[in-house]
Amino acid sequence: MKNRIVQPGSPLRKLFPLAKKLRHAAKKFYDRTGERLVVSGGKIQFMDAELVFPENVALTYTTPLFWSGPDAYEAPTSRAIALLASRSKVFLDIGSNIGIYAVYVGVKFPTVKTFAFEPVPDIWKKNCAFHRANDLSEKIVQNLALSDHDGPQKIYLPVETNCIEEEQTATLNENSWQANAAKVAALEIQCLTLDTFAAQNALPSGACSVKIDVEGFEAGVLRGGKKFLNARRPWIVCELLPCEEFDPVTKTLRNNNGPALAVLEELNYAAFAITADGFFRMNTGDFSRPRTLKDFLLVPKEKISADTSYLAAENVLQIFSA
Repeated sequence: MKNRIVQPGSPLRKLFPLAKKLRHAAKKFYDRTGERLVVSGGKIQFMDAELVFPENVALTYTTPLFWSGPDAYEAPTSRAIALLASRSKVFLDIGSNIGIYAVYVGVKFPTVKTFAFEPVPDIWKKNCAFHRANDLSEKIVQNLALSDHDGPQKIYLPVETNCIEEEQTATLNENSWQANAAKVAALEIQCLTLDTFAAQNALPSGACSVKIDVEGFEAGVLRGGKKFLNARRPWIVCELLPCEEFDPVTKTLRNNNGPALAVLEELNYAAFAITADGFFRMNTGDFSRPRTLKDFLLVPKEKISADTSYLAAENVLQIFSA
């Protein structure tokens, strides 16, 4: 993210009070009426790119970005993805949802070969519309999930009635809280392994980065991509949520990152927590303790020394580009 110095005489300075008043007015309106001013469609800044959002698409993104600014959505994670994509030849957005990262990369880094994977049909259609609105090919948006085997599989999507958009936490993990929600839709979707997809599609050689956000099914995605991951050694931004697995005995949520961590160990990857202050190395025990951190940078161990415990953004860019 570049800094723009706004001098006292700049016209932009005159807009600052208005922006503050608008945000204050929106919050005051909500406090008094219990109604949130939801922003639908239009050009909205996300990080350092202006994206075009279709009407009634990505409302849970457009609203905070409009009222709170371009860094309102998962700023440290978003910056990490942008950092890697800026030096990549290939970017894979696995668990793309509405496609904000795939669209951002397409707009900001048009030479990067990008693929987005979103299996839920209604969300996939919105993802395609989002790409079209930004003059990007919707052909890169794959209506399938990446799994540990090819073929049809059930995905579990909680059904909520009071949300501004459909629930966006679908998962293939049959032990998840989603699969055990009070009201859940079990949809049959098409799945491929990452290895199968890579074999079927011509991907450019060179640096590769991956985003994985699959709500507790990370181990399955990684297992299905061992050949690709060992061959290409991409850097990965991956969500590893704490306490997301449903315990049928106690009816509570429990932590089970073990399967994903085991595959990462087999693949020889190190996990670094993504924070506003940089990237901090995690060990296996750290994942079993209470934590609020959920997004991690997965780095091939051969790229770093065994005693590397911290990476700044500058370190990541230097090592990744080497």
